[in-house]
Amino acid sequence: MITRGKIERIKPIYLKEIKIPKKLKIYFWDCPSGKTYLEKFILRILQYGNFEEIKWLYKKFPSETYYVAFNYPEIKRGVKFWIKIWKEKGLKK
Repeated sequence: MITRGKIERIKPIYLKEIKIPKKLKIYFWDCPSGKTYLEKFILRILQYGNFEEIKWLYKKFPSETYYVAFNYPEIKRGVKFWIKIWKEKGLKK
């Protein structure tokens, strides 16, 4: 990823600590305790997860996932597209 100019750090707002589900622990190599804060959890799944994992994440944390997807520039365009579609259509649990 090529960046130009000054990049400011994004201060996380979702600091609630959550337990990492067993099937997603592969994305959290730096969390040996099996817990992390919510924003980091969402960001990692959006970056590395597959379509079904991202859909599961959106169903579980819709507003938080939407916020993270559209505030972090490293989230890919296709992921943002699906999250926007799910929000517009009101994806149900």
